[in-house]
Amino acid sequence: MIVADIQKSSLKEQRLQFIRNHQQAFDVEPIYPLRLFEDFVMGVEGDCTIEASCKIELDKLIASRFMLFFRDQAQEWQNYLAQSLAFFRQVENRVGVKLDYSLLQQFLGLNFNFSKITVFSTGIDLRTNLADSSLKMHIRLKDYPEKINQALLLTSDSDDLIAVRDFLSIVGFDFYFDGRSAIKIYPEVAETDFFKPETQDKVWRHLPKFVLEPLKATSLFGFGFSKTNNNPVLYCRLKNRQDLTNYFKLNDTAQRVHSFYQHQDIMPKIWVGTAQQELEKTRIENVRLYYHKLFGKLE
Repeated sequence: MIVADIQKSSLKEQRLQFIRNHQQAFDVEPIYPLRLFEDFVMGVEGDCTIEASCKIELDKLIASRFMLFFRDQAQEWQNYLAQSLAFFRQVENRVGVKLDYSLLQQFLGLNFNFSKITVFSTGIDLRTNLADSSLKMHIRLKDYPEKINQALLLTSDSDDLIAVRDFLSIVGFDFYFDGRSAIKIYPEVAETDFFKPETQDKVWRHLPKFVLEPLKATSLFGFGFSKTNNNPVLYCRLKNRQDLTNYFKLNDTAQRVHSFYQHQDIMPKIWVGTAQQELEKTRIENVRLYYHKLFGKLE
């Protein structure tokens, strides 16, 4: 028991070290509620993955961005939601922070079937201006069409997103500290479906060839839609982060981020997010980079 407890404590310390290394590398200020998030991460039992990400806007680097993915075999999704909301309520204890849960409440409803969840994650995106900071929650569903339809209705007032329904499994929520909130949907195509006629008809034919070039090194390709963002973000999950600069012409700020993570002990994959018009430029000036480390057993 003592040995097991020591090992468990060591794994939790490694979680904190991963977050702190990111902070140190990119001069992340201890903005509220970063320390509360660290406490939340340390309090999570079982396996998890932590995502550290950077959003690059020209030469501006926004690096206080982290997500925790619950990976425990127990898959106690309702409990993970309760833990996350308890963390959110802690954040709300500060004067000036007010979160709006109405979109999440509408989505969950009264009889949500938690067995339909396959991935659940909670995180932070912090800015020096408190009002622009947000807490995040992402839910991946399987075989739950009624909730997919509900997410589409909450995301768009028109039928313009109906075409992506068959590719939709991830629903995200942003809770801004000034009371704003947003729901986001993330349609995606897995590598096994890249060459299916349905994918060609509904997805690829709407995109220029240069957007599809990274598919050679990609295991998942997706989009991010929300009411607050009229310009959808394109996402690629590259199988190997070494391939990033082969397909994406990064500016110096993004290159700095990637250079750091080339030498870290993390998972090989990397998520890249950017708008289509950025890919048309000689250099990508606005991009999101996501890096992951698993704390627990490999699946």
